[in-house]
Amino acid sequence: MTKQLTLFVTTLMLSTASPCADLPLLQSVNTATGASTTSSFAAGASIDGGNSFTTSINPNSPFSVTAEIQVESQHQSIQADFFVVARLDGQHLMQDHSGAFIPWDLALDSLIPRTAATIPGPTESFTVFENIAPGPLGIDNSSIEFFFAYRSEASPAELYYSATPLVVTIDPYDPLSTIYSAAEIIDTSVFDEGRDREIPVLIYRSQQSGPSPTILFSHGLGGDRFNVIYLAEHWSARGFNVINLQHPGSDSSIHEGLPANEILAAFQEAANLSNSIARVEDVFAVIDQLEIWNEDPGSALYNSVNLSKIGMSGHSFGARTTMATSGQQVPTIPGETLDPRIQAAVVLSPSPPGLGTPEEAFGMVELPWLLMTGTLDESIVNDVTAEQRQLVYPALPPGGKYELVLFKGEHHAFTDRELSAGQNPRNPAHHGEIMALSTAFWEAWLLDNVSARTWLDGDGAVSTLQPGDTWQFK
Repeated sequence: MTKQLTLFVTTLMLSTASPCADLPLLQSVNTATGASTTSSFAAGASIDGGNSFTTSINPNSPFSVTAEIQVESQHQSIQADFFVVARLDGQHLMQDHSGAFIPWDLALDSLIPRTAATIPGPTESFTVFENIAPGPLGIDNSSIEFFFAYRSEASPAELYYSATPLVVTIDPYDPLSTIYSAAEIIDTSVFDEGRDREIPVLIYRSQQSGPSPTILFSHGLGGDRFNVIYLAEHWSARGFNVINLQHPGSDSSIHEGLPANEILAAFQEAANLSNSIARVEDVFAVIDQLEIWNEDPGSALYNSVNLSKIGMSGHSFGARTTMATSGQQVPTIPGETLDPRIQAAVVLSPSPPGLGTPEEAFGMVELPWLLMTGTLDESIVNDVTAEQRQLVYPALPPGGKYELVLFKGEHHAFTDRELSAGQNPRNPAHHGEIMALSTAFWEAWLLDNVSARTWLDGDGAVSTLQPGDTWQFK
């Protein structure tokens, strides 16, 4: 598919404001007729507000392009038009007055000015566009060339332009690269007054500026909010807030201090309907609190949560919680379990339904789901086999549904807990697969990132697989 550069910007008017750092000079300047000129052009791409300039951009990094034109002395204080042209994949695009880039046929009489009828001074500086990430537009693994020009009323038949373009290289999409610095970690709790229940949460607040997409994570039976930290760290480094929930009654408190021969019984007792209901209600309560925190100027999450971009994830018992709150039909739980505020889900170690067929339980799931399991993904707590976990995907309707099966991946392949003696060693490559595929999934389906979707549905995802792994989608 031909890439399209369709950038809309808010800063459209020429101004005399100078960038923070010296713009790189574009060395060659030409005129349409070949006449000599004393005008000059400078331009640069920046990811830090113009403090420095770069020619290589991560596709998920918002960047800005700034230009500066030294106008010939005889053209100053005389009305002029200014132009910006981009070249991408052999296609020429001109920036119109709205800031959009539209196709140009290279004919001078069809060239539309970006800003028309301007009275220039000696130097004109302007922002071409501001804080645009190329990945969501599907522009990755490409080079974009930007050319700048002006035409003066003093010489209406002449065009003065930068023959040397500003070249910006967009890196290939890579879901394992980090974009933002380490997240701010907030260990706090949510109090659900209606249930008189306190829900501990460990928050990884993304360093992305402004409201960020947010992922909730539900731990497995006997776990806590400190489980699966490797995913919280990576997702937050990609610009997501991550909220690790801890569910009282099915968390680490059920086995603390118990002798080894009593732990299995404690786990089996805690894997009950009451805790299933409580976990679903925990998710509702935490999202409710996120809405409150986002509006509270005294909160660390004030104006930091994009409430229209919420994902749900979990492992094992947390996978069951995730499935229930994102579309599974659960007849054993009274009332509605789906939270309509959730937009996509990553399910680690899914389980078949306790009652009914997989088709009855999962046949009406509308949200995008990414399932991950392993050929050794078994649980002695509820006797779920690896084969049974793989019954979920075939029962899902098509549309944003994915499944990864890790060869020799056991139940805790998805966690970062230390394995017990005698367990099969964890494949060190599996965590990389899990991070890459889950990140691309979130960005494709939660953020509508075209480059992420292309990577996920193409060779990119396949390239992460280890021998024996299987990957499918519908």
